Amino acid sequence: MAKLGEYSAKRRFETTPEPKPEVRDGAGGPLLFVVQQHSARQLHYDFRLECDGVLLSWAVPRGPSLDPNDKRLAVFVEDHPYDYGSFEGVIPPGQYGAGEVIVWDCGVYSPDEGGTAFGDRVEAQRRVREGLAAGKLSIQLRGEKLKGSFALVRTKDAKTWLLIKHKDRFAGSHDLEAQSRSVLSGVEAKDLKVVPVRRMPASRLVPGGALAAMPAPFAPMQAETGTMAFRDPGWLWEPKLDGYRVLVYVDQRGVRMRSRRGLELAPAFPRLAAELLQQGPQDLVLDGELVAFDADGRPSFNALQNRFQLKGEREIAAADKGAPTLFFAFDLLHFAGIDLRRMPYADRRRHLAQCLLPSPLVQLVHADEDGPTLEQAALASGFEGVIGKRKDSRYEAGKRVPAWLKVKPVQSAEFVIGGYTRGKGSRESLGSLLIGYHDGDELRFASHVGSGLDDRSLAELEARVQPLRTRTCPFATKPVTNGPATWVKPELVAEVEYQRWTEDGSLRAPIFLRLRDDIDPRTVRRSEPQSPADAPRAPVREAKASPATAKRARGGPAEPRAKARATRGAAATPDDPRIADVLVQLEQPKNTLELAVGAERIRLTHLDRVYWPADPALKQPALTKRDLLRYFAQVSPLILPHLADRPLTMIRMPDGIGGQRFFQKHWDQARPAFTRTITVFSEHKDERHDYLLCNDLPTLLWLAQSGTLEFHVWHSRAKVGADSLSKSTDFSSSLEALEASVLNYPDYVVFDIDPYIYSGKEAKGAEPELNTVAFEKGKEVAFALRELLGEMKLEPIVKTSGKTGLHVFVPIERTLDFDDARRVSELVSRHLLKRRPKDITMEWSVQKRTGKIFMDHNMNVRGKTLNSAYSPRGVAGAPVSMPLSWAELEKAHPLDFTLTSVVKTLIQKGDRWADVLERKQDLERALGSKHD
Repeated sequence: MAKLGEYSAKRRFETTPEPKPEVRDGAGGPLLFVVQQHSARQLHYDFRLECDGVLLSWAVPRGPSLDPNDKRLAVFVEDHPYDYGSFEGVIPPGQYGAGEVIVWDCGVYSPDEGGTAFGDRVEAQRRVREGLAAGKLSIQLRGEKLKGSFALVRTKDAKTWLLIKHKDRFAGSHDLEAQSRSVLSGVEAKDLKVVPVRRMPASRLVPGGALAAMPAPFAPMQAETGTMAFRDPGWLWEPKLDGYRVLVYVDQRGVRMRSRRGLELAPAFPRLAAELLQQGPQDLVLDGELVAFDADGRPSFNALQNRFQLKGEREIAAADKGAPTLFFAFDLLHFAGIDLRRMPYADRRRHLAQCLLPSPLVQLVHADEDGPTLEQAALASGFEGVIGKRKDSRYEAGKRVPAWLKVKPVQSAEFVIGGYTRGKGSRESLGSLLIGYHDGDELRFASHVGSGLDDRSLAELEARVQPLRTRTCPFATKPVTNGPATWVKPELVAEVEYQRWTEDGSLRAPIFLRLRDDIDPRTVRRSEPQSPADAPRAPVREAKASPATAKRARGGPAEPRAKARATRGAAATPDDPRIADVLVQLEQPKNTLELAVGAERIRLTHLDRVYWPADPALKQPALTKRDLLRYFAQVSPLILPHLADRPLTMIRMPDGIGGQRFFQKHWDQARPAFTRTITVFSEHKDERHDYLLCNDLPTLLWLAQSGTLEFHVWHSRAKVGADSLSKSTDFSSSLEALEASVLNYPDYVVFDIDPYIYSGKEAKGAEPELNTVAFEKGKEVAFALRELLGEMKLEPIVKTSGKTGLHVFVPIERTLDFDDARRVSELVSRHLLKRRPKDITMEWSVQKRTGKIFMDHNMNVRGKTLNSAYSPRGVAGAPVSMPLSWAELEKAHPLDFTLTSVVKTLIQKGDRWADVLERKQDLERALGSKHD
């Protein structure tokens, strides 16, 4: 206790919260260093080094510096107990050193003159004692803020020392004083007056415990699939990198880089291996991701695969120089004789931030508690998504566990290739893959996948599958395929994007992404997404507060935006906080702004551009893009169920209804990462095209920003359900596959009632304009159609087209294909024509339609579209295609339902959603928008 006598004499422990004077003994592992920021009478930094059970301490008035030319005064003061290393709090007034104390930095250290000794405490402490006695101690620090070699040099005064940075790659002129937050709690010293700090034992600050031998290579821990990022004090989030998972082993023998399949990668990346060797010479094991970048500086799995193809030393050296591959570390599993795998992830993460020595090719992955915000930043940077990790989770080598969750805008997983079917045209030799997953010792079939296969991937796949052909089906149960199957040995792994698993155990809308040679096919298992509610919770022993968290603790802005982010990717609901958030943002007078829609960001421009000019006759003011965005935000819970999962055709009018119009089926320009597409085979050109899907609020608003005034959708959905005869989601491999897919089965039979009764104001050859006489005659025919369908025990549903016509729907189970639906519509229409030959026509000649109602049964064709319910129309008056009850139709006029009146009718009251939701449910049944 004599070592701490001076420390004890200066303090009254019944008053101060500082640790009592106890000497630590029997510890193992590397030595601790701590730098504490101390707001006493004058702000200063306390620099402390563990040695012989106590913390040797120096007061550094201006704090450490990374500039070798900046020699900082360091006054030797009394030894402190080891437990002082984690002390954060307020020393009361009247006590010695009164003021706030935070742990500004901490980590491991070792004398480094003649080499380091992180793994040998006895040797390290002996060299510390000798250096201090000689008046010069050179040490290597591995902390979060301080890294590299430093020297403590004694002056003529025994108590006066200088703290000096040695020249190495960590030297520089960085402003360390600007880094004012604690590395433990995340707070600033001034925050301690209002923010309580939960202390942890000092023994957790650095790796410690019994020494263990360097482990033999093992398999990495893997994450389950999550549905969305969330905030929880018991979790941390990292960006999900698009590369190869690698475990790095460094020791006296050199560097080994092992892939998930156990392949040795170090020879293929000599420059990276050389930088990883600098992490030694003490033994350590890192878990991380190998990442390559494209010409634009974005992560590129394709660039990484190309890098792996290089074999010659000259080629590899050139690639290392021109397009280097980086290693991003996200876990530390062994360091200096300490096995960290049984430690909580929060501790391992802290030790990784301390012990890793970053270099140009070796980097630390960022981590944060704010999952939604980090996800948005990760996607904007070109990463795949985020990984959530429970802070108290241990490292379970070779296991896939729910304590880690991977979250991406769309789901993807690895599947084993068990065969393929033939296609048509350029895809004749390989139309779609047959993929599955292991369930125990059996291979279960999951899906066909034809979308995503381009010329390059097809050529590679054909070359890879041919040597694996076999007569034996590898699946436990022989699947029903969309054509003759060729079986292959289950030795190849494909990464496949999909929307979700269906009730019958198939993949919804699968898209081939790439082959994964780094994954052992025997390890491929089915993974179910976990929602935040299902994510395992645990008591949090440590909660490192972010600046935003600290602000909320002091009474700052808190939850509305956070709650909005938590709904990322979900369909909008009446109480969706994102809607109110969007409307508030649109109140800003700016003509350009970045709109936050939950976790997504949409850059809005030209918000005051007029889309519908003022129309005095209709008493309609000018309506702008801002008004369109407001409308879509407010009606999003109603319109999205009618858009979801349906291939979308857009009518874009970026300059308003008086400017150019673009009829756009396929979106070939750049688009945000949150948008979704499906690939559909074109029967006319033997091509494949990507169609946009509008399934969520961010996509709806982004399309509005892009000048989409009208939304036209297919009559079928790319979604398998209980009512669908087809379970196939292969829309792209061939015409036969498309015809056998769920997209060939509509949700309803449609009757398009199109008046050809002219107002007299139309230009020669133009379509009829909206006029009351025509619309009233259309209503008359619609009621006659309803009467006829009623005789067949069918109850149809009706909506205005938004222009002159009406759309009548008869909902059906998805057991009839488009040809069948077209025949039904034609038969019923011809029967109605016989009853009302003076009012109705089915003639194709426009001249012969004049004065009558045209019944167009050919709208029941795959690929034909009608404007969606609640879609605006790009004509004067800003009308909206409006679902109606038959009682409402009796008195209705199309201009009763406009961009402004619909919102007023449906949304202005506090209980505005009750009647609307009832109508929405009726219409969903009609339009087939049921959710599984």
